[in-house]
This record gives sequence, C-alpha cells and structure tokens, in this order.
Amino acid sequence: MTASIDKGAVSVLQPPEGVNLKTRDRLASIPGVEVREAVRLASVTTLRIGGPAELFVRVESESALTDVLTVAREAALDLHLHGHGSNVLFPDGGMPGIVCRLRGELEQVEVEGETVRAGAGVTLARLARDTAKQGLLGLEALSGFPSTVGGAVVMNAGCYGTEIRDVLAEVRVARPGRPVEALATADLEPAYRTTSLQGTEAVVTRAEFRLRRGDGEAALKRIDELNRRRWESLPSGKPNAGSVFRNPEGDFAGRLIEACGLRGASSGGAEISQRHANVIVNRENARAADVLDLMITAHRAVRDRFNVELRPEIVLAGDLADEFWRRAAVAGI
Repeated sequence: MTASIDKGAVSVLQPPEGVNLKTRDRLASIPGVEVREAVRLASVTTLRIGGPAELFVRVESESALTDVLTVAREAALDLHLHGHGSNVLFPDGGMPGIVCRLRGELEQVEVEGETVRAGAGVTLARLARDTAKQGLLGLEALSGFPSTVGGAVVMNAGCYGTEIRDVLAEVRVARPGRPVEALATADLEPAYRTTSLQGTEAVVTRAEFRLRRGDGEAALKRIDELNRRRWESLPSGKPNAGSVFRNPEGDFAGRLIEACGLRGASSGGAEISQRHANVIVNRENARAADVLDLMITAHRAVRDRFNVELRPEIVLAGDLADEFWRRAAVAGI
C-alpha cells in the first residue's frame, strides 16, 4: 500500500494561520524546490492519518536540500523528512514548520559494475527489483520493507536476517550551511533499527551499495516469495503503518501484545490488528489520538505482565513522541 504525492493526488486545505510568508518565499526561490501550503498529511501516509503541513516542500537536488535545511535553521522551523509515508504517525492538528519530500535527482539510480548508487528518495522495493533484474544480489530480503533508501539507511532497516548495513558502503548527507559529506557505513554506528544519524540535522541524500553478481531470475523469485510471506502476515485492505513497536531482544512485540489479549482491541477508529498484534489499522476515520491510545495500552500491558518496555518503531512526528513517553511514564506509576 503506497501513497502518491504527485500533483492532483494530494489533498490541500486552506493555509493555516501564521505561515511565515518571508520563509515561504525564500524556499520557493531556491532552484529545484516546490513549496505548497497546508497539504493534508493523511493523503501522503499509508495510515491515512494527519492534519495539514504548514509548508510541504519537494526538493530535487542535493544543493537545493542544503539550502532548504539552511533556511529552516535560520527561520527556527522544524523540518520533518517525509519518505515513503509508511512508517509515520502525524498529529491530528498537523505539522508546524516544513515537511520535506525528496524528488528529481534524489530518486535516480546509477549502476557501475557491482556498485549501485541510489538517491535517498528511491524506494527499497524498486531498488531491490531493478538490481535483481540486472543480476545484482543483496537487497532481496529488504524488498518488502516499505521505505525509501534514505529512511532505511537512517534506521538501519532489516528484514529476514538482512540489514541495510550488510550491503551499504557509504552515504552522502546534507546539513544546514555545510557542504554535502560522504560517510562510511562504520561512521553511522549502525545497530538494531538505529544509526547515529537519528536525532541529528543530517539528511541522507544518496547511498552507495556493494552488491554481488548472481542469478537474477532466482533473485526475483525470492523477492516474490518473501513479499508473499510478508503480506500474508500483515493485515490487508485497511490503512496501516506496519510494525508499531520494535522487537525486544530475543522476542517479538506482536507475540507479547497478543499474549496480553489485545488483538482486536480498539480506540475510536483505530484497532490492533486481528491478524498481527504489532500492527494498528485505521479501521474507519481513525485519529492519531486513537492510535496513540492503543500504543499506550499495549505498552502498559506488556510492561505490567512481562516487565518489558516496548519502544516505538513507528515514527511519532511532531509532539507525539513526547506525549507517548509522558503518558507511558504516568501509566507506569
């Protein structure tokens, strides 16, 4: 399940009060940047939840991205990098500041021998399938991970025993007011679902992978089989964002939540999936508040029964992360 942000496919609301017109005009003057106001974020996420973005910016080059980051810092505006829209919960009230999407040259792929260079805006699904068609192997297990290359690098995405760091050689990152910098994989300090890039101003623009030559037809068949297994384990037909919590060491978040009897639990229009207890679905007109309620319920139940503190895998945007941990702490008293 994907969400398009092509023109005509994005719901646009009336601009929110307080948009900084000077900042908007500065952003719009940058070559390779498109700025829109009040894009409804529910229209660009797989959960179909979220209010309007103050400024929704599409960026088509590394230099343009550096300029956008610099403007955001100088204007003291928060910037949220929006990738595939598949692993994020946006607030019901929308997002102040800038929500940024990578396009243009940041969605291009280059192949040189067994080296593949992919823009951060390329989806893993496309990259895995395109490289397999060329007889380049190594990304098959990640083909079903619903993420762009940039998002996958930042979180060191993993599936079926393979992590991005296993095939990643280096990345390029942009920062405000600085030249784009190349970093080796070791510089990212990758670990389970995390890298040193998280929580920083650095934005991945490009990633270089070292793959290996092999049987492309067999790789495509493996991609199809792994995707079939993945989709069979996940709910279909209802908007969702995949796994809500990270798996604790040596166990599975879904197993723990199910053991607490929470499969099928609901709040408003949101529901813990009957099919996979670590997935929350938008059953009907769900709000971010409904999803957060269920996350708190699951977090508290697992902590009380198993003394395990589940940590969110889904990105809680805006003030949702602070609210989650505040309520989680209260629930633990």
